[in-house]
Amino acid sequence: MSSNSKYNFKTLLLGFIGVPLLVSIPAAFVATATAGATEVRAWGVLGVALMTALMVTPIWYAWGRRVDRPAGWVQSLWPVLVPAGYYVLAWAITFGVVGLVYGDTLNVAIGTHAPYFLLIVWILLIGVPAAVPVVLLVTLVSTMVGFLLGCRKRPIWDANRGSLVATLAGVLVLALIAAGQMAQSAMGAASLGDGATVSQEVDLYRYRPFEPDNQLVAVDPKPRLQIKDNYPVLDGATAAYPIYGAMAQAMYQLPPGLTDDQRWEFVTNYLDCTNTSGGYEKLIAGTADVFFGAQPSKTQKEAAAAAGVELKLTPIGREAFVIFVNQDNPVSNLTTAQVRDVYTRRVTNWAELGGPDEAILAFQRPADSGSQTVMLAKVMQGEQMSSPLKEEIVSGMGGIVSQVAEFRNSTAAIGYSFRWYATVMNGNPGIKLLAIDGVEPTVDNIRNGSYPFTIDVYAVTARTTNPNAAKIVDWITSDEGQKLIEKVGYVGLK
Repeated sequence: MSSNSKYNFKTLLLGFIGVPLLVSIPAAFVATATAGATEVRAWGVLGVALMTALMVTPIWYAWGRRVDRPAGWVQSLWPVLVPAGYYVLAWAITFGVVGLVYGDTLNVAIGTHAPYFLLIVWILLIGVPAAVPVVLLVTLVSTMVGFLLGCRKRPIWDANRGSLVATLAGVLVLALIAAGQMAQSAMGAASLGDGATVSQEVDLYRYRPFEPDNQLVAVDPKPRLQIKDNYPVLDGATAAYPIYGAMAQAMYQLPPGLTDDQRWEFVTNYLDCTNTSGGYEKLIAGTADVFFGAQPSKTQKEAAAAAGVELKLTPIGREAFVIFVNQDNPVSNLTTAQVRDVYTRRVTNWAELGGPDEAILAFQRPADSGSQTVMLAKVMQGEQMSSPLKEEIVSGMGGIVSQVAEFRNSTAAIGYSFRWYATVMNGNPGIKLLAIDGVEPTVDNIRNGSYPFTIDVYAVTARTTNPNAAKIVDWITSDEGQKLIEKVGYVGLK
């Protein structure tokens, strides 16, 4: 084997396997810090970047000082850059193909980025996917910088300055492409409350009561009902948070002199949003006084009965349960029967519905989520939904919107949610709401009841002994409360 071949083999081995293995374990441990609060997460990602740079740069600096490397810059540099460039490019391609969804990207990347296996598995466990592309990007740039610094006083630098600068520019462009994809996905990820992250989900902080510049609607004039003590604990579905958040902000009079931390703790204790399944669990357990959202599922009703709890449902507004597809799908109307056929797999291709010859990808929500409960009760009406494939089930309600809009750059997806959530709270221009039985889910059609999947939004109580809980339910159904419902964007009862 010639000296050049030996150099190439050793360099590629170092780049493809050695450096990834050396970086993976410490990067994984540093990334663990990013699983905490938002501030900790930011410092953790910065720590991963710094640690990677401090490890990778010296390795390739020393490699650039080798006396046995080829004299020509092309022969010397290509085996250095190819591995790091491959990992970034493979990430960028994979990231785009799976529809800019971090979890899917990481699952696929286990195969395309096998030497980073330990880091990827660790990140999948602790849920901080941003650490992986950060490591790849910093490794690419540090590889180039470290190697060029090692070569800076040798002929490769002096004789090829222009070509090397152009190569560096190309590396930076590739890094920016991948960084841009990360930023695009991050726009759909939201940091919630104590720092937990829901991919492609709405930012609930925007609707957190008593926070400066939140997006809750103002209640004007001030409600006659003002609560100064015995604050009821409110919880609910994600889509209902803007309703009870605005209501509480207008009527809960906070204790005087609260610090920012104390105000945050007050909202966490009394005005949380743990989604439909979590909210019903708290309501049945007696740790929440009023739940706002969709009707309970069969499992939730059974859990209440087992606990000896009666769920009292009070309608407070109306909403449309919507079926949506990718905006480029030519299908704009389905019958109720066709929707059932799709979700029982009696119909599996869009061509059967007047669309393209493409297999239907029918996304579902988990059991006991609000939208899954309504789907079963309002749409399926006793028919059994087909078991979803692993890739067809989406945990977050925002996730099902983004998956239908972007999944693998395909128009084949279909999903369901609530009108206001899908068009306002987590609006996505990549989806199109379908008319059902020829009727579109407009406010007028919800109000007059002509839209087939019109549903009630409820205030639900159970075992509460708080004297103000009933007053809150009475207020939201009063003329004052109904004005708030309409102002938020839902349809009132009156």
